[in-house]
Amino acid sequence: MPEVEKPDLGHRRAALQLVTQLPEAQADALLVLEAARDLVLKFLAEGHLEPPGFVERARECVVLTLVPAALALASAASSASADLPL
Repeated sequence: MPEVEKPDLGHRRAALQLVTQLPEAQADALLVLEAARDLVLKFLAEGHLEPPGFVERARECVVLTLVPAALALASAASSASADLPL
């Protein structure tokens, strides 16, 4: 098992965010935390390797831009009307 350092304020803040999502019953919350611990130990292991080509594919990600609805609708309407025959 990897060496774990003492949690700092950033770790405590993340823990607080996670705890707010836990079930209200203490027994259920502890079961969820144990399952989360198992996932972290299994999938974030130091020896875990990404599949071949993963890094290259991850660099080719899509960038989405949010535009106000009025601009998106105006643009869609003008391109649709341009396609209509006169």
